[in-house]
Amino acid sequence: MDSTSRVLLDRIQRSFPIVSEPYRVLSETLGISEEEVLERIAILKQSRVIRQISAIFNTGALGYRSSLVAMAVPQESLERSAQIINAYPGVSHNYLRPGKFNMWFTIAAPPGQSVESVVAELSAKACGLPALVLPAIKKYKLAVVLDVLEDGDWDQAEEKLDLPPTESDQSFRPTPANIAIVKSIQEDLPLVPNPFGVWADSLGMEEHELLRTVSDWMLHGTIRRFAAVLNHREVGFRANGMVIWNCPLDRIDEAGAIMASYPEVSHCYNRPACADWPYNLYAMIHGRSPEECGSVAQRLTEAAGLADFQILFSSREYKKIRLKLFWQGN
Repeated sequence: MDSTSRVLLDRIQRSFPIVSEPYRVLSETLGISEEEVLERIAILKQSRVIRQISAIFNTGALGYRSSLVAMAVPQESLERSAQIINAYPGVSHNYLRPGKFNMWFTIAAPPGQSVESVVAELSAKACGLPALVLPAIKKYKLAVVLDVLEDGDWDQAEEKLDLPPTESDQSFRPTPANIAIVKSIQEDLPLVPNPFGVWADSLGMEEHELLRTVSDWMLHGTIRRFAAVLNHREVGFRANGMVIWNCPLDRIDEAGAIMASYPEVSHCYNRPACADWPYNLYAMIHGRSPEECGSVAQRLTEAAGLADFQILFSSREYKKIRLKLFWQGN
């Protein structure tokens, strides 16, 4: 991958242009033709570097309730339990990690349902396995932006933008028209000169109306970002670790802000602790090796003045997809 493709990846991860001809805008900032931008993105998709370019929603703003869940699964039941959990459409990620609670998955329940009841049902199907439901109490950072730049690329790199909002300040109206927009723009953006126009035509609306809606939803946090999502491993990030700390409650906001300031951290949350699980501060870090992740975790711990922590690496990926909202057609 050359410098131009790396800078292109950096830009479309951070801020994709919400305009009628976004690829032309990108071409002007990179000093290449629109055709070359389209060709480069096509190649990056074919080589599985780019998973997709789309809206990334704040699911809570759309009425969904989500949580991280840790389940204690005996070794002999791993395959069956993973199949049961993965069958639920609201499960987007599922990993095997070390420890008693070894199956970790993220789950979203649609409006009108509770995460706890869905998890209880899944647990019952998996022979009543114990589970920890760990919803976010407070979100400090949600922004997966992988540093793909190398020495010499920074002259073309854009100034880093502020972190996207973690919460919405506007109520989503679940009208049939709005739901249709969500279901459309959560898919991969068409690789044509006027992609939003293609989406607008399929929705029976004017392009300027769709652009205005997307921009408004981004402004108010209904859409957290509109950006490219990359395959971590294809750009060299072959290790990711979930770091967990037992943080004093009177210091948790301070510590969370420190964690969120580190570029290696993509997600950072305050989650509930319990008798079986005393950890309440979580951060996902991405690195090119487990050793690099371990070094970052140690720096985070020292910067926040904490001590009691673990880093849990995933040893197996059972499921990793983009969550499809309104899968029930409601």
